[in-house]
Amino acid sequence: MYRTVLGLVEEIGTTYIHEHLYVVPNELPKYQDYTLDDIDRTIEEVGRFTKAGGHTLVDLTPVNYGRNPIELEKIARETGTNILFVTGFHKEEFLPTWVDELSNQEIYDFLIQEIVNGVSSHELLPSAMKIGTSLNQVTNKEKRIIEIVGEVQSDTRIPMITHCDQGSMGLEQLQLLRKSGADIEKICLSHCDLMNDVEYLKRICDQGASLSFDHVGRDLENNDKIHANLLTELVKSGYEDFICLAGDMGRKKYHKSYHGSPGLDYILTDFKEIMLDKIPEKSFEKMITLNPQRQLNWSLDRV
Repeated sequence: MYRTVLGLVEEIGTTYIHEHLYVVPNELPKYQDYTLDDIDRTIEEVGRFTKAGGHTLVDLTPVNYGRNPIELEKIARETGTNILFVTGFHKEEFLPTWVDELSNQEIYDFLIQEIVNGVSSHELLPSAMKIGTSLNQVTNKEKRIIEIVGEVQSDTRIPMITHCDQGSMGLEQLQLLRKSGADIEKICLSHCDLMNDVEYLKRICDQGASLSFDHVGRDLENNDKIHANLLTELVKSGYEDFICLAGDMGRKKYHKSYHGSPGLDYILTDFKEIMLDKIPEKSFEKMITLNPQRQLNWSLDRV
């Protein structure tokens, strides 16, 4: 089963595992491009995704980064698209101040409360849990959160989708999560494609974790040459079962509805055309259907 903002569904079809549809991270000017708070524009953008054949989007906006599941519920009703959201936290820069005031047990209880009883007055149920680490380091505060989140995942088996800042610290995240008892096969690491290091990506997959290959569409002039070649090498090396394609288009400049590019339809249109010259269509389809479905398929039968 899959938890969407409109309830449980049995099928989710073509899925992007890491996106941002409604997010208000901070009122500071430097975050204006990261602010997606015009629901009409988002509905327009999601419409392009569905017209291109998409069915499901996972909004990875966590606690204290402007998460708003009620707005996601509105978008889902208007577009007919499955929308999933997360509990959990971002990297230290965006951790809520109250985590310093609470004990580990209290933070654990907060996450369990969201997972079991839902979020907001609408009691919407998160479908996955997020943690994040900083660029080239895992801070002490992040280690503490990872330890707690790992225990939550061990007790509930909720899927995890993490933030690896500019692709860094993926292996370190897995080491810490494994130490806390987390199920590595239910963990998907985001942004690691930014490292442009195929051996690094293979090492992550060899541990049993999956990759959110989510920074395509950033080099349109060169037809995403670097990312396309990296993805091709992974597929040819036998790692296609560990890859989930997404766009992580959490900025105005990436949404056509805000006069940006490449838009939420890009992966299913232009990028698909690029990749089908390099890999079999069944491999591409697996990365936008079967793999995210396997990662997100989960029901709460513990706690």
